[in-house]
Amino acid sequence: MSDEDLTKFQTALQSKDENTITEMTINLTTKERLQLRENYKSKFNKDLIEDIEKYTKSDLCTLLTSIYKDPVEYDADLLYKAMKGIGTNDDILIEIISFRSFSRLNKVKEKFKEKYNKDLISEVKSETSGDYRTTLINLLEKERSTNTQPDLDNCVKIAEELYGAGEGKLGTDENVFVKYFTSLSPEELALVGKEYHKKYKKNIVHVIENEIDGDLQKLFKSILYGIISPSEYFARQINGAVKGIGTNDTQLIRSVVSRMDIDMKMIKKYYRKLFGKNMAEDIKGDTSGNYQKLLLALIGEK
Repeated sequence: MSDEDLTKFQTALQSKDENTITEMTINLTTKERLQLRENYKSKFNKDLIEDIEKYTKSDLCTLLTSIYKDPVEYDADLLYKAMKGIGTNDDILIEIISFRSFSRLNKVKEKFKEKYNKDLISEVKSETSGDYRTTLINLLEKERSTNTQPDLDNCVKIAEELYGAGEGKLGTDENVFVKYFTSLSPEELALVGKEYHKKYKKNIVHVIENEIDGDLQKLFKSILYGIISPSEYFARQINGAVKGIGTNDTQLIRSVVSRMDIDMKMIKKYYRKLFGKNMAEDIKGDTSGNYQKLLLALIGEK
């Protein structure tokens, strides 16, 4: 973006011209938006995010600040806000920690420390408890197996062990699920699920729903979806944000921003398959103005 365009962008912000801000943003790639923020700082000695928060409002402001951040910073900020003050937004903890790679989580931990002078693992420990906490901390501290060619016999044994810890006994031994859900490679866990279904005629996701409750159930399901079908997961997340009365804009924005450069085309296909509807039309029905226009552009629609 030229100096002239940067000045035009700042002028639009200061005059609260959301139409111009939106139009200029729509035409930028993610890389170009991050470069614009850097150039904005160099030219005006101001943080673009702070000016967006100062001069725009509501859901458009949230969406703009989200897409002008580096993805690692975005994750760190979400986690901080999820644990700030009284109570915890466990949906955000679950989504970010279960879906990000170990290398990405390491970068998020560094950014969290840099921005907030706090240790992410310590914060998560203080906000959670039990097997739920153990699972989150394992994901943050330990890298999964990197085995891309799982041993069939071993995966069959693990499937049997999971059955013995859940459906095969009175009560559930969550520790066994924690152990394998946080240590197996994606390929290993997928094969375990396949062998479980073959032997016990049950989908491992349904087993989790029947045997485990609360946030731990949500976390285990998120881990499985992240490995087996992430696009389906986010199609469900977006539908959950727009269905019924009202809109969960926080969830809608988070889902779109997290996946806009990864698998948005596949998410739209799953949305149509699962709900028999066009995702863009459902978003149109729940949003308006420049917020709607920018959301639609980010999912590849007009």
